[in-house]
Amino acid sequence: MRRDVLTPGTLLGGDYEIEAPLAEGGMGVVYSGRQRSTGERRAVKVLSIEVLIDSDLQRRFALECQVGARIRSEHVVKVLAAGVEGGRIPWIAMELLEGETLTQRVERDGALDLATVRALFAQLGHALAAAHAVQIAHRDLKPDNVFIARSQRADVAFTVKLLDFGIAKVRDALTPGTTQFAFGTPFWMA
Repeated sequence: MRRDVLTPGTLLGGDYEIEAPLAEGGMGVVYSGRQRSTGERRAVKVLSIEVLIDSDLQRRFALECQVGARIRSEHVVKVLAAGVEGGRIPWIAMELLEGETLTQRVERDGALDLATVRALFAQLGHALAAAHAVQIAHRDLKPDNVFIARSQRADVAFTVKLLDFGIAKVRDALTPGTTQFAFGTPFWMA
């Protein structure tokens, strides 16, 4: 079964039932799904088969599965479960967010007002500070990875969620003096 043809009803991890595709990226497809054990709707990211073949991609998949659990911030998308279905389909189940990316918001509305920018950057700063506190650098910070979710709280208009830690770097894995390859989206890299 290829990643781009999962049909509604496909079950992953014995608990996550695929409903419909939501988005596609360079490494996989994100589907809406339902967690059977709780009845909750979830996002299920299904990665390309190359993840199982390439050792570097296997490492990135494992990192993306674990990194969210290390970062203590409500502004980082929560990973709920992960696995490899049938030895062929790597997947990650996450909280399903309602809203849009920062890219989509700006494309729709144009420049954001100052109050919105302040609120957005305060929440994004919280996510980045929490990641840095546990020695994690996102390495692909761009508007497509900043999600403006519908808030679950009465006192804020929206909740920022930082997405896609697939190329994050964990500091404890580095050794001084080591040269590292650059990862990220070139237009958004420092």
